[in-house]
Amino acid sequence: MWRLLADDGVFINPVIPPAVPPNDCLIRTSFMATHTDDQLNMALEKFDKIGKKLGVI
Repeated sequence: MWRLLADDGVFINPVIPPAVPPNDCLIRTSFMATHTDDQLNMALEKFDKIGKKLGVI
């Protein structure tokens, strides 16, 4: 998911073991006050599209 989001223009950080338990992973996002509503909506749409494609949503 991290790679597909990055390829689609959404910068996130994957969190993998040993930072999380074995067989787990997280996606860390960072938002700032300078992000516009349009930018946040675009990111959410891409999370939705890619999450559904991968079967995690």
